[in-house]
Amino acid sequence: MRKLILVATMLAASAALAQQPVAPPPHRSAPSANVNAGLDMQEVVCRSQGTIGSRVARQRVCATRQQWLDQQRLDRLYTEKAQTNRIWPQ
Repeated sequence: MRKLILVATMLAASAALAQQPVAPPPHRSAPSANVNAGLDMQEVVCRSQGTIGSRVARQRVCATRQQWLDQQRLDRLYTEKAQTNRIWPQ
């Protein structure tokens, strides 16, 4: 009897959830303009980046906020292009 009640409750809950509209996930392909609205895009920002071939060595790279955004967009574009243009051996 308990199992029957449990199954009926689960079915009712799943039916109620199925009727609710599901919102699509937010699209995060590029930073939105409102995030950077209050920032000076010509301000120079320095970041510490790892050096290729070393676990410890770091390199300090300075660029404007706009240059960082442009580089981020290019990196994402190149990554997506590399993932979609794979050559599969036949």
